[in-house]
Amino acid sequence: MELIDAAIATSGDYRHWVEVHGQFCAHTMNPVTGAPLRNALAAVTVVAGSCMLADAWATALMVLGEIEGPRLAQERGMDALFVVRNGEELKEISIVGGKLQAQAEAEGSNPVNNLSRANP
Repeated sequence: MELIDAAIATSGDYRHWVEVHGQFCAHTMNPVTGAPLRNALAAVTVVAGSCMLADAWATALMVLGEIEGPRLAQERGMDALFVVRNGEELKEISIVGGKLQAQAEAEGSNPVNNLSRANP
């Protein structure tokens, strides 16, 4: 992918996590609860004007979750891809220029299929 005057960053829970008492705990903390993040998002990718902004927004949208994250991305006119876990399935929510695109199930050779939690 070639970007001009833009950067891309992804935040997710599929690479850095620990298992505690049979529960998966993400490395990202929920600032409201002070506990590891618990929502249906596997990853959020954001395209922004700088890497710092893309990274910050990807993490913030990840913390907001699968409902409020896409809502805020739309409200702010952002470009973001949300990968949502639904049991063993993955769903993509794409926001481009603040507009919700068609939501799709992740299948086939799509790279998001690799977002199962692998050992850290």
